[in-house]
Amino acid sequence: MIEQGTIITALSKLIAWLETWRDVYGAYNGYVVHRTEAKRMERVHDTAWTQSAMIRGYGNLYRKSREQRWGESMTLAADLLASRYDPQTGKFRHTGHEDERFQSLVSCALGICALLSIAGLVDQKRREKYIRITTDHIRRYWLDVLWIESEGAFKFTEIDFFSPNVDRFVVNFNTMAAEALLAIYQTTGDTEFKDWALRVGEWLIERWNYTQIVNDKIIAGQITIADDPSSEWMAPGGFSYQFTSRQREPDNYVTLYTGLSLRGFWALYQVTQDDRFAEIIRAQSQYILAMRDPETRLFYHTAWRGQIEKNPQFVAGAGMTLLGLHEVKTLIGDRALPEDTIQSILSRAHANGSYPGFVGKNDTGHLRRNTGGIVWEDVAASMNWNAQWFEFLTGLIMDPAKIDAKVCNRTVRVVTKRFIYVDSPETVKITSWWPPRSWGLYLYYKCTTKARLAFYPVDLYGRIRSMLRGNKK
Repeated sequence: MIEQGTIITALSKLIAWLETWRDVYGAYNGYVVHRTEAKRMERVHDTAWTQSAMIRGYGNLYRKSREQRWGESMTLAADLLASRYDPQTGKFRHTGHEDERFQSLVSCALGICALLSIAGLVDQKRREKYIRITTDHIRRYWLDVLWIESEGAFKFTEIDFFSPNVDRFVVNFNTMAAEALLAIYQTTGDTEFKDWALRVGEWLIERWNYTQIVNDKIIAGQITIADDPSSEWMAPGGFSYQFTSRQREPDNYVTLYTGLSLRGFWALYQVTQDDRFAEIIRAQSQYILAMRDPETRLFYHTAWRGQIEKNPQFVAGAGMTLLGLHEVKTLIGDRALPEDTIQSILSRAHANGSYPGFVGKNDTGHLRRNTGGIVWEDVAASMNWNAQWFEFLTGLIMDPAKIDAKVCNRTVRVVTKRFIYVDSPETVKITSWWPPRSWGLYLYYKCTTKARLAFYPVDLYGRIRSMLRGNKK
């Protein structure tokens, strides 16, 4: 059991740092470093992904202590997210996370869950507003645009710029959709939303059952990591990240999103008491706990068709996985929360209270990097992942009144042969000259929505490589 004093200290410092990014309107700005090469480095406005975790985190603190400071932070962040709803289109703005062109199902669902999670903590006018815009959004965007009847599930987004000719059905997107639909049902009593959630639940069960048949074939005769920590084969109980209308075979088992999926399965189980959901929760929890690096104690990144791809390992972002395990703790028991993993993350905090993004970002075949060594993406503390760690920690603290979140006055400097990273209370400066995939020059004033300077020439790097290959032919 992590000592409360440790959690109090960590949250005190982390909150102080998080608040350096918040503007006067309650928007938590910040660049986005994704688990892939994708980044959003120029426009650093709030996103539903980050904002939702901040709302739920402050909601946890306010629910436990009823202190005005937490209630004000919670309400300010929630009102900001609610203001991103456009009644003309029925959509929320800034729901693309790393790519503003998208209105992704998971970001929208996270926003709905956040707003409804505090509906009982705000005044009646706000409560009615949150319910009105979330139900309107679901009816006009999810049910009218994203629902694919032939699949029995919601697609990724309205226009998928990555796969424009095929519908993608992401598992964790649909589990979060189920959670959001059930949240509206429980808030309003409208069984229409429960019925939609149960339809999604049946699709999830069908895909789960098929995936387990395939998994058994993939790892048949192999010693898996569940039996030997040195094995390169994934544990039983993995659930592939996505399926498409053409690609029905499971392939990519992203551990982070397996943790996120637990939230939706838990919501389905609580409403239905269907043992099929309980079985999935138990299997996925065992899978996640087995998929940890014996050295770092962090979660492995993914398994590609059964074989583990170790990196990049999330540090701050692992809060999302741990949050899923925390949600199902009453079903799994105390072993659901791996203390050594939590301690490993806590030990990696920067002096200003923030947490780095990754371990091994430059050592992964999945991103076509394999040269190793620390890169700036490992070290940099981004709001999108630190918000997830914040939400998780707020679920562990017993007495939020003891948190002493003083104004952040520490500056973090990391200088290596590859990059310089400086995070002060007012600015972030990043200069990176190696390796080529990490080239960049960035300058941020934290409470603004656009970078003062954002030079990210990865596309240029790709074109140069293509030209060199062409010259060799």
